[in-house]
Amino acid sequence: MPEPLKTVRELIALTSDWFAARGVDAPRLNAERLLGEVLGLSRIDLYLNHDRPVTPEELARYRELVRRRAAGEPLQHLLGEVEFYGRPFKVRPGVFIPRPETELLVETAVGLLRDERMSLVSPVALEIGCGAGVVGVTLALEVPRLRVWCSDVNEAAVALTRRNARRLGAASRLTAAAGELDTPFPRELRGKADLLVSNPPYVRSGEIPGLQREVRDHDPHTALDGGEDGLRFYRAIASRLERWLRPGGGVAVEIGADQAEAVCGILAAAGVREPQVRRDYSDRPRIVWGRLDGPAGGEA
Repeated sequence: MPEPLKTVRELIALTSDWFAARGVDAPRLNAERLLGEVLGLSRIDLYLNHDRPVTPEELARYRELVRRRAAGEPLQHLLGEVEFYGRPFKVRPGVFIPRPETELLVETAVGLLRDERMSLVSPVALEIGCGAGVVGVTLALEVPRLRVWCSDVNEAAVALTRRNARRLGAASRLTAAAGELDTPFPRELRGKADLLVSNPPYVRSGEIPGLQREVRDHDPHTALDGGEDGLRFYRAIASRLERWLRPGGGVAVEIGADQAEAVCGILAAAGVREPQVRRDYSDRPRIVWGRLDGPAGGEA
């Protein structure tokens, strides 16, 4: 007799245990998301269909995804997208995978742009290092009339940012271009931008070999390597603030957990008034933000 078909509930339980034994983080979540991908069901629908038999064809597809996940391939790559700020963003190999913590960077940037002192008719934001476009696209969708320019040294990241902007309805107010740091930004924006935002590479070069396998082997090292002390890009960004921001313009950057004091010092030396630190939901320093010295709403 053929072996009875496994149900959704049985497969999730078996896979969760198998993932846990191999050190996969959040084993049940991974099992549910992969099975949902194969069956075309949300996590809630999986629970509503917990006794549904899984066909041999579905099982074969599922086992292949499980094997790849256990070998260290990121869940986001297997699913082809990630949810960020309540929206589905496409992801792909060769482009930095967005993390949930970066939503705090967006919240901070939105707060800077919506500050009641600003009264901006048509604000302008610049993003250095756009990756999949989650920050720039989300800002364009969250802040009315905002115009966003994004840059990334990785041409695949720029293409993915443009794709996500088109899919989510932000393409008319977002421009993404490939190049180092601020080189792709139009010269006519100099001294006129209201915000500069970035989640730059901040891992110390010597620490990259010790990162989690799925980060070390699947995120591009250009999106991770912040130089010997991890601060190279903060210095580069700080040196460009007066070039692009109008007086009173805001800056917000994501940081490593032990970099708050150093990054505050770097921004303060570049003319940012009393840089502030914002902690994430694990109580780790995550964002440094502030305003370039000068009156909010002043002319460049």
